[in-house]
Amino acid sequence: MRKLIFLCILLSASFTAAYAQMTAKGVSRVSERTETMSLGANTALVVQFEGISDKRVAEVWESFIKKYYDGKSEWQRKQKEWFTDNINIPAIGGATPVDLHATAQGKDNAKFSLWVNLGNSFLNSRDNYDQYKEAEKLVENFVMEVEKEKTRLDLEEQEKQLKQLEKDLEKLVSANERYHSDIEKAKEAIKKAEENIVQNKKDQEVTRQKIDNQKQVVDNVKKKMDNLR
Repeated sequence: MRKLIFLCILLSASFTAAYAQMTAKGVSRVSERTETMSLGANTALVVQFEGISDKRVAEVWESFIKKYYDGKSEWQRKQKEWFTDNINIPAIGGATPVDLHATAQGKDNAKFSLWVNLGNSFLNSRDNYDQYKEAEKLVENFVMEVEKEKTRLDLEEQEKQLKQLEKDLEKLVSANERYHSDIEKAKEAIKKAEENIVQNKKDQEVTRQKIDNQKQVVDNVKKKMDNLR
């Protein structure tokens, strides 16, 4: 019975944690702000990213628009914006194409801003609530694409580090083999030196005996010279 109660409590806690996680994920990361762009200060959908550059975010945006909306986002150097002209997004513009203006700023933590030009005005939640919510979903889907790119880049970096560690290990293994080889050579050298020491002692004894014999020869010659005087 106690096991059953414990299991029920555990399942309840797991469900609560899962529900909290789902709720947190359901909260929009998109904020509505008035931002300055090429056509003045207008309402934009803004997202702040962490750990990814504006260049990468812009690349993902260009790919995202092409992949999901068959649109072409072009970089306007003078305005410093990505511009998508007359793109069909029925959930936002209905049968009327809209223009998209986008910017990405920040080397490490990019801020992305999107303006939706409806023709006579820029999209905002006050005047175009339903359309704005659709645009918000669009940006949230884009956020997911950016997160995928961040994960891909992280995987790429981790694999790069793994390869470097594997190379480091190969160098260490190679060095270990050299050390063992050096030890074997040193052992051979020590063995040879020990043999040489033994032989050297023998040679010293032989030489000492030769010296003693030679001294005797020298003494004999001296005596002979003395006798001849």
